[in-house]
Amino acid sequence: MIVVRLMGGLGNQLFQYAAAKHLALLNNAEVFVDTTFLELDVPNTTKRPFELNAFNASFNIADDALLKSFHGPDFSTSDCLITKIKSFGNRNKYKFNEHGFDEDFLKLRGNYYIRGFFQSEKYFKEIADTIKSDFTIKADYLSKDIELIQKIQDTTSVSIHFRRGDYIRNLSAMEVHGLCSKDYYFKSIEWIKKELGSDLQFFLFTDDAAWVQKEMDWAINCTLIEKKSTIEDFYLMSLCKHNIIANSTFSWWAAWLNKYESKKVILPKHWMNNILTESVDLAPKNWILK
Repeated sequence: MIVVRLMGGLGNQLFQYAAAKHLALLNNAEVFVDTTFLELDVPNTTKRPFELNAFNASFNIADDALLKSFHGPDFSTSDCLITKIKSFGNRNKYKFNEHGFDEDFLKLRGNYYIRGFFQSEKYFKEIADTIKSDFTIKADYLSKDIELIQKIQDTTSVSIHFRRGDYIRNLSAMEVHGLCSKDYYFKSIEWIKKELGSDLQFFLFTDDAAWVQKEMDWAINCTLIEKKSTIEDFYLMSLCKHNIIANSTFSWWAAWLNKYESKKVILPKHWMNNILTESVDLAPKNWILK
Protein backbone atom coordinates (compact mmCIF):
# COMPACT_ATOMS: atom_id res chain seq x y z
CA MET A 1 0.00 0.00 0.00
CA ILE A 2 1.00 3.62 -0.56
CA VAL A 3 -0.37 6.11 1.97
CA VAL A 4 -0.01 9.78 1.07
CA ARG A 5 -0.52 12.69 3.43
CA LEU A 6 -2.75 15.34 1.88
CA MET A 7 -1.73 18.93 2.58
CA GLY A 8 -2.79 22.21 1.01
CA GLY A 9 -5.54 23.07 -1.44
CA LEU A 10 -6.88 21.31 -4.50
CA GLY A 11 -3.77 21.71 -6.66
CA ASN A 12 -1.49 20.33 -3.96
CA GLN A 13 -3.85 17.42 -3.33
CA LEU A 14 -3.74 16.57 -7.05
CA PHE A 15 0.07 16.57 -7.09
CA GLN A 16 0.20 14.39 -3.98
CA TYR A 17 -2.30 11.89 -5.34
CA ALA A 18 -0.60 11.75 -8.76
CA ALA A 19 2.79 10.95 -7.25
CA ALA A 20 1.26 8.34 -4.94
CA LYS A 21 -0.67 6.77 -7.82
CA HIS A 22 2.47 6.29 -9.90
CA LEU A 23 4.36 4.81 -6.98
CA ALA A 24 1.42 2.53 -6.19
CA LEU A 25 1.30 1.24 -9.77
CA LEU A 26 5.03 0.51 -9.66
CA ASN A 27 4.43 -1.46 -6.45
CA ASN A 28 1.22 -3.15 -7.61
CA ALA A 29 -0.42 -1.52 -4.60
CA GLU A 30 -3.44 0.56 -3.63
CA VAL A 31 -3.47 4.27 -2.83
CA PHE A 32 -4.63 5.41 0.60
CA VAL A 33 -4.97 9.11 1.44
CA ASP A 34 -4.41 10.50 4.92
CA THR A 35 -6.80 13.45 5.38
CA THR A 36 -6.02 14.13 9.04
CA PHE A 37 -3.78 17.16 8.35
CA LEU A 38 -6.65 18.87 6.50
CA GLU A 39 -8.71 18.67 9.67
CA LEU A 40 -6.14 20.46 11.83
CA ASP A 41 -5.93 24.17 12.68
CA VAL A 42 -2.26 24.89 12.02
CA PRO A 43 -0.88 28.38 12.80
CA ASN A 44 0.08 30.41 9.69
CA THR A 45 -1.48 27.78 7.45
CA THR A 46 -4.69 28.22 5.47
CA LYS A 47 -7.09 25.41 6.31
CA ARG A 48 -8.22 23.53 3.21
CA PRO A 49 -11.08 21.09 2.59
CA PHE A 50 -10.66 17.60 1.17
CA GLU A 51 -11.47 17.95 -2.54
CA LEU A 52 -10.23 14.78 -4.25
CA ASN A 53 -13.70 13.30 -3.86
CA ALA A 54 -14.89 15.52 -6.74
CA PHE A 55 -12.75 13.49 -9.15
CA ASN A 56 -12.91 9.96 -10.53
CA ALA A 57 -9.66 9.04 -8.84
CA SER A 58 -9.36 5.64 -7.18
CA PHE A 59 -8.24 5.73 -3.55
CA ASN A 60 -9.11 4.66 -0.02
CA ILE A 61 -9.23 6.83 3.08
CA ALA A 62 -6.57 5.81 5.59
CA ASP A 63 -8.26 4.99 8.91
CA ASP A 64 -6.77 5.24 12.39
CA ALA A 65 -5.71 1.61 12.43
CA LEU A 66 -3.73 1.98 9.21
CA LEU A 67 -2.07 5.19 10.39
CA LYS A 68 -1.14 3.54 13.68
CA SER A 69 0.50 0.71 11.75
CA PHE A 70 2.89 3.38 10.44
CA HIS A 71 3.22 4.74 13.98
CA GLY A 72 1.27 7.85 12.98
CA PRO A 73 2.15 10.60 10.49
CA ASP A 74 5.24 11.98 12.27
CA PHE A 75 8.68 11.71 10.69
CA SER A 76 11.17 12.01 13.52
CA THR A 77 14.07 9.56 13.50
CA SER A 78 12.53 7.65 16.39
CA ASP A 79 9.12 7.44 14.69
CA CYS A 80 10.64 6.05 11.51
CA LEU A 81 12.68 3.52 13.48
CA ILE A 82 9.73 2.45 15.63
CA THR A 83 7.61 2.02 12.50
CA LYS A 84 10.13 -0.43 11.03
CA ILE A 85 10.55 -2.32 14.31
CA LYS A 86 6.84 -2.63 15.09
CA SER A 87 6.01 -3.74 11.56
CA PHE A 88 8.98 -6.13 11.29
CA GLY A 89 10.30 -3.98 8.44
CA ASN A 90 7.04 -4.11 6.50
CA ARG A 91 6.30 -0.38 6.86
CA ASN A 92 8.43 2.53 5.68
CA LYS A 93 8.22 6.32 5.76
CA TYR A 94 9.40 8.75 3.10
CA LYS A 95 9.32 12.54 3.08
CA PHE A 96 10.61 15.10 0.63
CA ASN A 97 10.81 18.63 1.97
CA GLU A 98 12.56 20.13 -1.06
CA HIS A 99 11.12 21.59 -4.25
CA GLY A 100 11.29 19.82 -7.58
CA PHE A 101 11.76 16.14 -8.39
CA ASP A 102 13.49 13.48 -6.32
CA GLU A 103 14.68 10.80 -8.74
CA ASP A 104 14.87 8.25 -5.92
CA PHE A 105 11.13 8.51 -5.19
CA LEU A 106 9.97 6.19 -7.97
CA LYS A 107 12.55 3.59 -6.88
CA LEU A 108 10.81 3.03 -3.54
CA ARG A 109 9.49 -0.49 -3.08
CA GLY A 110 7.20 -1.82 -0.36
CA ASN A 111 4.54 -0.29 1.85
CA TYR A 112 5.19 3.43 2.30
CA TYR A 113 3.68 6.39 4.08
CA ILE A 114 4.81 9.38 2.00
CA ARG A 115 4.79 13.10 2.71
CA GLY A 116 5.69 15.99 0.43
CA PHE A 117 4.25 18.34 -2.15
CA PHE A 118 5.67 16.49 -5.18
CA GLN A 119 5.22 19.51 -7.44
CA SER A 120 6.68 18.22 -10.69
CA GLU A 121 5.23 16.54 -13.75
CA LYS A 122 8.12 14.09 -13.56
CA TYR A 123 6.44 12.25 -10.70
CA PHE A 124 3.64 11.07 -12.99
CA LYS A 125 4.51 11.93 -16.60
CA GLU A 126 4.96 8.25 -17.47
CA ILE A 127 1.32 7.57 -16.49
CA ALA A 128 -0.13 10.83 -17.84
CA ASP A 129 -3.13 9.13 -19.48
CA THR A 130 -4.04 7.39 -16.23
CA ILE A 131 -3.82 10.64 -14.28
CA LYS A 132 -5.93 12.49 -16.85
CA SER A 133 -8.58 9.80 -16.53
CA ASP A 134 -8.44 9.86 -12.74
CA PHE A 135 -8.80 13.65 -12.75
CA THR A 136 -11.99 13.80 -14.75
CA ILE A 137 -14.61 15.52 -12.62
CA LYS A 138 -17.71 13.71 -11.40
CA ALA A 139 -20.95 14.88 -13.01
CA ASP A 140 -22.41 16.22 -9.75
CA TYR A 141 -19.56 18.73 -9.46
CA LEU A 142 -19.55 20.04 -13.03
CA SER A 143 -20.70 23.57 -13.79
CA LYS A 144 -24.30 23.80 -14.97
CA ASP A 145 -23.69 27.20 -16.58
CA ILE A 146 -24.30 25.99 -20.13
CA GLU A 147 -24.20 29.48 -21.62
CA LEU A 148 -20.77 30.19 -20.15
CA ILE A 149 -19.43 26.78 -21.19
CA GLN A 150 -20.66 27.40 -24.73
CA LYS A 151 -18.98 30.80 -24.81
CA ILE A 152 -15.67 29.26 -23.71
CA GLN A 153 -15.92 26.50 -26.30
CA ASP A 154 -17.05 28.72 -29.20
CA THR A 155 -14.37 31.40 -28.86
CA THR A 156 -10.60 31.56 -28.84
CA SER A 157 -10.76 31.43 -25.07
CA VAL A 158 -7.91 32.32 -22.75
CA SER A 159 -8.10 31.86 -19.00
CA ILE A 160 -6.22 34.21 -16.69
CA HIS A 161 -5.79 33.21 -13.07
CA PHE A 162 -5.16 35.83 -10.40
CA ARG A 163 -4.15 34.14 -7.14
CA ARG A 164 -4.30 36.52 -4.19
CA GLY A 165 -6.54 35.41 -1.31
CA ASP A 166 -4.41 33.68 1.32
CA TYR A 167 -1.24 35.01 -0.34
CA ILE A 168 -2.16 38.51 0.86
CA ARG A 169 -4.09 37.59 4.03
CA ASN A 170 -1.32 35.38 5.39
CA LEU A 171 2.03 37.14 5.87
CA SER A 172 3.88 33.82 5.99
CA ALA A 173 2.35 32.76 2.67
CA MET A 174 3.23 36.12 1.12
CA GLU A 175 6.86 35.82 2.24
CA VAL A 176 7.14 32.36 0.70
CA HIS A 177 5.05 32.65 -2.46
CA GLY A 178 4.89 36.29 -3.48
CA LEU A 179 2.37 37.57 -6.04
CA CYS A 180 2.45 37.63 -9.82
CA SER A 181 2.93 41.26 -10.88
CA LYS A 182 0.65 43.28 -13.12
CA ASP A 183 3.60 43.41 -15.51
CA TYR A 184 3.57 39.61 -15.75
CA TYR A 185 -0.06 39.61 -16.81
CA PHE A 186 0.47 42.50 -19.23
CA LYS A 187 3.42 40.76 -20.91
CA SER A 188 1.52 37.47 -21.06
CA ILE A 189 -1.53 39.07 -22.66
CA GLU A 190 0.59 40.92 -25.22
CA TRP A 191 2.53 37.76 -26.07
CA ILE A 192 -0.59 35.68 -26.59
CA LYS A 193 -2.19 38.42 -28.73
CA LYS A 194 0.88 38.44 -30.98
CA GLU A 195 0.71 34.67 -31.27
CA LEU A 196 -3.03 34.24 -31.76
CA GLY A 197 -4.31 37.60 -33.01
CA SER A 198 -6.68 40.05 -31.37
CA ASP A 199 -9.90 38.03 -31.70
CA LEU A 200 -9.59 36.57 -28.23
CA GLN A 201 -11.99 36.15 -25.34
CA PHE A 202 -10.35 36.25 -21.91
CA PHE A 203 -11.94 34.62 -18.87
CA LEU A 204 -10.73 35.95 -15.54
CA PHE A 205 -10.59 33.62 -12.54
CA THR A 206 -9.71 34.97 -9.12
CA ASP A 207 -10.24 34.83 -5.37
CA ASP A 208 -10.17 38.65 -5.27
CA ALA A 209 -12.74 39.95 -7.74
CA ALA A 210 -12.68 43.49 -6.31
CA TRP A 211 -8.96 43.82 -7.00
CA VAL A 212 -9.30 42.49 -10.55
CA GLN A 213 -12.16 44.86 -11.33
CA LYS A 214 -10.12 47.78 -10.05
CA GLU A 215 -6.71 46.90 -11.49
CA MET A 216 -7.43 45.04 -14.74
CA ASP A 217 -7.63 48.06 -17.03
CA TRP A 218 -6.22 46.50 -20.19
CA ALA A 219 -8.26 46.79 -23.39
CA ILE A 220 -9.31 43.17 -23.83
CA ASN A 221 -12.57 41.34 -24.29
CA CYS A 222 -13.02 39.63 -20.97
CA THR A 223 -15.49 37.95 -18.66
CA LEU A 224 -14.96 37.92 -14.91
CA ILE A 225 -16.01 34.56 -13.47
CA GLU A 226 -17.76 35.02 -10.13
CA LYS A 227 -19.89 33.08 -7.66
CA LYS A 228 -18.70 29.64 -8.72
CA SER A 229 -17.43 26.82 -6.55
CA THR A 230 -13.74 25.90 -6.49
CA ILE A 231 -14.36 22.84 -8.66
CA GLU A 232 -16.47 24.85 -11.13
CA ASP A 233 -13.69 27.41 -11.51
CA PHE A 234 -11.19 24.62 -12.02
CA TYR A 235 -13.35 22.89 -14.62
CA LEU A 236 -14.13 26.08 -16.56
CA MET A 237 -10.46 27.08 -16.56
CA SER A 238 -9.50 23.70 -17.98
CA LEU A 239 -12.03 24.15 -20.81
CA CYS A 240 -10.33 27.32 -22.05
CA LYS A 241 -8.18 26.78 -25.14
CA HIS A 242 -5.23 28.69 -23.69
CA ASN A 243 -4.13 29.53 -20.16
CA ILE A 244 -2.23 32.28 -18.37
CA ILE A 245 -1.64 30.82 -14.94
CA ALA A 246 -0.56 32.24 -11.60
CA ASN A 247 2.15 30.82 -9.33
CA SER A 248 -0.52 28.42 -8.19
CA THR A 249 -0.88 24.64 -8.40
CA PHE A 250 -4.61 25.22 -8.90
CA SER A 251 -4.21 26.89 -12.30
CA TRP A 252 -1.17 24.72 -13.12
CA TRP A 253 -3.37 21.64 -13.03
CA ALA A 254 -6.24 23.28 -14.91
CA ALA A 255 -3.78 24.11 -17.70
CA TRP A 256 -2.20 20.64 -17.61
CA LEU A 257 -5.65 19.03 -17.95
CA ASN A 258 -6.63 21.38 -20.79
CA LYS A 259 -7.27 19.00 -23.73
CA TYR A 260 -6.86 21.55 -26.55
CA GLU A 261 -4.01 20.18 -28.68
CA SER A 262 -2.66 23.59 -29.77
CA LYS A 263 -2.90 25.18 -26.33
CA LYS A 264 -0.58 27.96 -25.25
CA VAL A 265 0.21 27.99 -21.56
CA ILE A 266 2.08 30.87 -19.93
CA LEU A 267 3.46 30.65 -16.41
CA PRO A 268 5.56 33.01 -14.27
CA LYS A 269 9.36 32.71 -14.21
CA HIS A 270 9.34 32.71 -10.42
CA TRP A 271 7.17 30.09 -8.72
CA MET A 272 8.05 31.40 -5.27
CA ASN A 273 10.13 34.28 -4.01
CA ASN A 274 13.72 33.56 -5.08
CA ILE A 275 12.75 30.21 -6.64
CA LEU A 276 12.74 29.93 -10.43
CA THR A 277 9.89 27.87 -11.89
CA GLU A 278 12.23 26.13 -14.29
CA SER A 279 14.65 25.14 -11.51
CA VAL A 280 11.97 23.10 -9.71
CA ASP A 281 10.71 21.19 -12.76
CA LEU A 282 7.36 22.99 -12.90
CA ALA A 283 7.55 24.05 -16.55
CA PRO A 284 6.32 21.25 -18.82
CA LYS A 285 7.63 21.14 -22.38
CA ASN A 286 6.25 23.91 -24.63
CA TRP A 287 4.89 26.01 -21.74
CA ILE A 288 6.10 29.60 -21.93
CA LEU A 289 7.84 31.39 -19.07
CA LYS A 290 7.22 35.11 -18.69
